[in-house]
Amino acid sequence: MRNKYLIALVISMAAIAAAAQDTVRLRDTIVLYHTDTVVLHRTDTVVMRVVDSTMLRSMQEREALMAEKEKFYKEIFTKSGVDQNKIEAERDRYRHLVDSLNNMVRAAELENVRKEEANKYLTQRAKDAEARVAEATNRKKKVRAIQGIAMRFYRTPNWEVRLQPAVEAGTYNKVLRNRNAGNIEFDFVTGASVMLWDLTQYFNKDLKSVKIGETNIKTPELRKFDQDFAYDLGIYVGFGGSNLFKNFYVGPSFRFVDFFYFTVGVNIAEYNVLVSGYEEGSVLKSETIDDVTAKSWLLKPFLALSIDLDFLSYIKK
Repeated sequence: MRNKYLIALVISMAAIAAAAQDTVRLRDTIVLYHTDTVVLHRTDTVVMRVVDSTMLRSMQEREALMAEKEKFYKEIFTKSGVDQNKIEAERDRYRHLVDSLNNMVRAAELENVRKEEANKYLTQRAKDAEARVAEATNRKKKVRAIQGIAMRFYRTPNWEVRLQPAVEAGTYNKVLRNRNAGNIEFDFVTGASVMLWDLTQYFNKDLKSVKIGETNIKTPELRKFDQDFAYDLGIYVGFGGSNLFKNFYVGPSFRFVDFFYFTVGVNIAEYNVLVSGYEEGSVLKSETIDDVTAKSWLLKPFLALSIDLDFLSYIKK
């Protein structure tokens, strides 16, 4: 009866072994049951039935062969003087080198992304700059805002009363004096120039010869400064000083070298002038400054040199 139960157990375990893999680690093999024709082996993961002693001997021979190979490799390492710790150290060093290279590659990729974004920003700035230049040099633009310095041939009077010794001893006269002496004054002006005639082609034409009557007179061949510069003649209206609505500038303007304007015209401004009957050096009795001065609009000539505001804004950026 005991043998029957043992045979049933063997058959059950054999069925389990049949469903398992055929690969067996021989060094972990444990003999569970042995007869003349059947040997049952168990490993960590596989239960295998060996049906005859020939297969058992084959497995034993393979196990012995693997043991010999392991012994052979150990002897090779021992005779060659190779240190296992050194090999592991080299392996760790190469692994660290690989990690370092990975970090370098990652850093290079991040730098590449940063440069690409910077290039996009620089490209956009270049496009904006080109648009500003195109706006500033647009010859079809009729109205241009300009800013510059005007030289007018009249100084703003600054009247005051000074005390001067009189003929009688111990007495003084009140005398009118103008603190702003001279005939020229500079003013900061801002305005607009409206183009009336485009003179670009005229200033860029060939001037090698001039024909007078039937005779062609050759002139020296001068090198042109730049064929692309624009010239035009227009009308200028501007304002100057701190009080913009009491200081106007009007006159023809000549545009040259694209961005510069030369203007000659009339300054219309309100000044504090002496009333009729008084002049500089007059002796006052009981009058005050307010009694002898009044506001009056005067027309005075001026010259101005201005620059296109689009060009100024381009320089600032």
